[in-house]
Amino acid sequence: MPETCVRCQKPGEAPPANRIPFAPAVKEKVAASICASCWKEWEEMEIKVINEYRLSYADREHRAKIQKTCLEFLNLGA
Repeated sequence: MPETCVRCQKPGEAPPANRIPFAPAVKEKVAASICASCWKEWEEMEIKVINEYRLSYADREHRAKIQKTCLEFLNLGA
């Protein structure tokens, strides 16, 4: 559970680890820094990003773009 969410600056529960589809190091960074509420906002934005750029998790380059966009959205850098 993050002490204070990096994005919204409020305390909150960490997002469920099974909902974070990234490599273990990135998954740990997100879980340690972001609250579940902000993660839910990202999940809604993720759909828009995937549709706008026509991305697919099956493509390695697309996954990297999704991850980069996620980290930027959550104020965790890229």
